Parts: sequence; C-alpha cells; structure tokens
Amino acid sequence: MLKKEITESPSGATRESWVKREQPISVSLYDQSAQNQLTLGPSGARVKQYDYLGLTSTKTLTADDYRLSDGTKTYRLKGVNNEGRLAQLFLVVLENGE
Repeated sequence: MLKKEITESPSGATRESWVKREQPISVSLYDQSAQNQLTLGPSGARVKQYDYLGLTSTKTLTADDYRLSDGTKTYRLKGVNNEGRLAQLFLVVLENGE
C-alpha cells in the first residue's frame, strides 16, 4: 500500500511522492477487464472505467491518494465506495508505474 504524501527534498523543496504504509491491508481483487459493464444514470449510459474491483474491510482509503502493489502490478485507486459492509475499490492498472 502506497500513500501520496508531501515530502521535503534535501534542498528544501516540497513535492508529492508515494510513501509505503507501515500497516499492510488485505484486499481481494477481481478482474473486471473481460466484462463490459454499463451503468445507467440520469445523464445516460456509461461504460465502466476501471480494470479491477477490490474488496476490503479498511474504510479509511480515498480515491487518488493511494496505490496498491502486489509485486507484479501497481494499481491506482480510482474510486471508493464505503457504503456497504466491505469497501469497494475501483482500480486501474498503471503501466510502467505511472
């Protein structure tokens, strides 16, 4: 689990960087890339905009402030739904770590 934090470089400049969290969390990942998911809203139909769906009991995560890494892939946390018993994480696979 990586969190976006503002750090200070040796020259005194501040910048955003990804810092590894001390406490790991458990996330179950489900591949959604093969499914074509449409959602109907007041503005019409939308196609899903994420590659993986994650489920976790941790409810402190916020979108765009965290990244997950499983050793082979890095995922950006694009959206979070904390309404249910488990938090739903909408994840996008990052190419080359960016």
